Amino acid sequence: MSNTHDFDIENANGANFRANLNNALDDIQSTNSGTSEPTTKVAGKLWIDTTNNLIKIRNTANNGWVTLGSSNTANMGFATLASPAFTGTVTSGGDIVCNSTGRFKLPVGTTAQRPGSPATGDSRWNTTLSQQEVYNGTSWERVGGVPAGSIFWFGSSTVPTGYLECNGAAVSRTTYSQLFDALGTVFGSGNGSSTFNVPDLRGEFVRGWDNGRGVDSGRGFASAQSDEFKNHQHQFGGDDQCQSQGSYTTLGSFAYDASSTASGGGKRMRTKDDSTNAGGTEVRPRNIALMAVIKY
Repeated sequence: MSNTHDFDIENANGANFRANLNNALDDIQSTNSGTSEPTTKVAGKLWIDTTNNLIKIRNTANNGWVTLGSSNTANMGFATLASPAFTGTVTSGGDIVCNSTGRFKLPVGTTAQRPGSPATGDSRWNTTLSQQEVYNGTSWERVGGVPAGSIFWFGSSTVPTGYLECNGAAVSRTTYSQLFDALGTVFGSGNGSSTFNVPDLRGEFVRGWDNGRGVDSGRGFASAQSDEFKNHQHQFGGDDQCQSQGSYTTLGSFAYDASSTASGGGKRMRTKDDSTNAGGTEVRPRNIALMAVIKY
């Protein structure tokens, strides 16, 4: 392989003609293979550059080479029509269209595997947070779905994917960055630097925040409230009989009214001393125990 033939067969005879012709055919057969470009260059001429195994063609202006592909890779390094596999950066100047039965698969990775220098509009599936996310030019944000910080009652004792139990736990501000953006340290600052607390709703009833309405005034958002009876009165009856009789016990003096049949000054009221305590340790309505979970 000479890689120098100009493909111009000169007049000759005998062995000289044959040698010249064989040199030309040799370059044609090898597609002008060599570590340096062919000596004679014409538009459309092919050359296999053996320094990198690239197939090149001389451009129409005959002033440069255009790379066609690799001579050392199947399909010259191009993806086939069926199930192509791309490496590196694929840039399209037009639309990428899938048919009705096709799909477009996003890159998949953990939060720690996010691109180091993302571009606005980059999209991926985050396996740590179980969400599709897009880079908005400043940070990664969830695409649609349930907003971080949403709380639900869940009908299973197993926490669903993408959620945490509302158990007051301190969790990572980095791993659960979107939840931290939503909650901040309202329910606890964790260790004060790298963690924060989720709400603890175990054994609790939730009440809507008053937020200026005046029904439950004087409370801040996310504040807890202990159990309490509303201020009220009880009325009970008695009579004006003597103060100690059998199992009756004196309660105190009272003024009898005009309809009393007793005579004399102040009389004493009596009641039966046989009441007993009833109830439990709290006031509650009927209820069913479910697990509160929060979207992260």
